[in-house]
Amino acid sequence: MIADALASEMRAMAGTVTFRHVEILRGMGVPVPSLLARDLIGVTKVETDSRDFWQPCPTGKTMVVTPLFEVGQTVDLIVFDLKAPDIWYLRTGRGWALGAAHIEDIFRNIGWAETQQWVDLCATPLDWLRGGAAGACVTQWTDEARRTLRMHQQVQVTSPKFARALRLELTRPPRIPEIEVRGMQSRAA
Repeated sequence: MIADALASEMRAMAGTVTFRHVEILRGMGVPVPSLLARDLIGVTKVETDSRDFWQPCPTGKTMVVTPLFEVGQTVDLIVFDLKAPDIWYLRTGRGWALGAAHIEDIFRNIGWAETQQWVDLCATPLDWLRGGAAGACVTQWTDEARRTLRMHQQVQVTSPKFARALRLELTRPPRIPEIEVRGMQSRAA
């Protein structure tokens, strides 16, 4: 099963984190020990392509890796360079958010007193890791991602810049297919 292979690969990458990596990540505000204990952070050498995907490459660039879960299974591995954390790469392209369970939990809480009623959304995987993997981070802006976030009453972010980008993303109209009338040359309006 792909999820088992990805989980095994993630455990191996968590095992390659050195003291030097820990010090660099701690300096960036990442709570490394707690993330390592849950196999939520690792390092690996990668080769990236122009479609925002990556593959392992022994001679590639060293990047931080974190798993993306859906229904408790590892479905993707997200990598990013600490020097450019606002750019990340996908391994499989499955799933759309780190911390997707947080988004689902909040949706189930809507209307229940004494429960969190807002989604905590991080701008980048590094921000998500800095927060101890709490909240969520959208890794792919799919129709499902937009639709799911639009169902919530409130989304909280940490910067005005990300708030503007998020509002722009969520107000993007859905793609509408071309509509043609059979047997006619013209398209419907």
